[in-house]
Amino acid sequence: MSRDQPLELQCDECGRNMLKAHRTQSGRRFCGTCYQRMFVHCECPRCGVMSRLPKNDKHAVCWQCFKDAPCIRCGRGEYKIGKITPFGPVCNSCSVYFRPPKLPKQVQTESKVYQSLDPFDHPVSKRGTCQQCRRYRSLSKSPEGRQLCLACLRDGLVTCPCCSNLMPAGRGKRCENCYWRDTYLKRLKIDEAGLSSPEFVEIFHRFGVWLIGQIPAKKAALTIHGYFPFFYEIEKRWGKIPSYEQLLVHFTAEGLRRVRLPMRWLSETLQVSINAMEREIASDRRRIAAIMASIPIETTAAKILNSYNLELQSRIAAGRLSIRSARLALRPAASLLASCEKIGNKLPKQNTLDSYLLKTPGQKASIFGFIKFLNRRYATNLVIQVNAQKTILLRRKQLETELIRLLESGKCDDTFEEKWISVSLSFFHDLPWRKVKNLKHFSLSTDADGNFLVSLSGKTYFVPHWNFRSCSSQLEN
Repeated sequence: MSRDQPLELQCDECGRNMLKAHRTQSGRRFCGTCYQRMFVHCECPRCGVMSRLPKNDKHAVCWQCFKDAPCIRCGRGEYKIGKITPFGPVCNSCSVYFRPPKLPKQVQTESKVYQSLDPFDHPVSKRGTCQQCRRYRSLSKSPEGRQLCLACLRDGLVTCPCCSNLMPAGRGKRCENCYWRDTYLKRLKIDEAGLSSPEFVEIFHRFGVWLIGQIPAKKAALTIHGYFPFFYEIEKRWGKIPSYEQLLVHFTAEGLRRVRLPMRWLSETLQVSINAMEREIASDRRRIAAIMASIPIETTAAKILNSYNLELQSRIAAGRLSIRSARLALRPAASLLASCEKIGNKLPKQNTLDSYLLKTPGQKASIFGFIKFLNRRYATNLVIQVNAQKTILLRRKQLETELIRLLESGKCDDTFEEKWISVSLSFFHDLPWRKVKNLKHFSLSTDADGNFLVSLSGKTYFVPHWNFRSCSSQLEN
């Protein structure tokens, strides 16, 4: 079709071609014939005036009522109509949001590729983040090949009016560090306004001045609001800086770890004396409570675990056991009882214990006290025994599964290579997993076929490439 010929439309009711729609209703176009057939004379349900309305739409109103409806975007009642949309009329102010986007000025290059131009007729490749000022703008390619905004491309580096340091011209009136510093000071004042007593306003202000000197301004601005609830809770509960023991009881050790910088400031200013031993004890108590909660209450397993915990607590009170040792003893006991609950056994049996130790042979020493407790209290006659041969076979099966999983992942990056080498050393050369899972001090070379030669602790180990090229002859040697 030539450009001079008018574009033909189709009636949405009958499909007939037409140069102009006789009526448009709810986004659908109707020709003159379909308009006479689908629109009938009836009273408008809103104003009562006779008008042609679609017979299959009970909620349709006349054209005047349709135009008198509030703006569908801002809800304004009295306004000048800016545009009639399929969804209803919009005011003049909101009409800009319903206009089709304007394309930038384009020119046709010699290669017949259309390229956008900015107001200064510089070629604009795309909109994105400037590689120099980090602003999201229309980008132009610099002679060095970097994507820069117009200001950075034209002016390069300029002096920051605030700190007199050089900054990208696209940053505007201040450099990035000055922006984040000003933002930080504003947010600090907002948080200070949330504290009621002048004493705590001064405490929080001194902490804020200390914080901006310890970490970058951007990180300080992004994290200062997260420290406000800590000081607010202290002011609300005590009205002054309490002792470390009081903080530990109220916030717990895990809660104090989330406010490391405020605690560090309190320690450096000698307002709080941190007791590392009390913190570890509180942490172990929290973990013991989590272990006890892992078993459903009112079950046989929960009653057994509770009895064992009471015995351990009595030994802690007598000074014959540390709280950390009690936690290490409760963890395998809870795991063994949980496995019994899954198969429906009230008490652990010998096969259940053997299966548990086969999967976790390192828990043999930790679970000894619990087995002794079961034999004495419930007469279970359990014997702790670890089948070394079965354990080795299970471990090799797990390593083989891990190698297959690595091959099926399809990745060949550095992380994949490190994982492949560590698992292969344990699988092919029976090296302990704890020794090779995080290799640090080793040298690596490759042979002509791309296989690896790993030098570790004065010995050289052959590790096949994941493509298994020339592996069989190497392994036989």
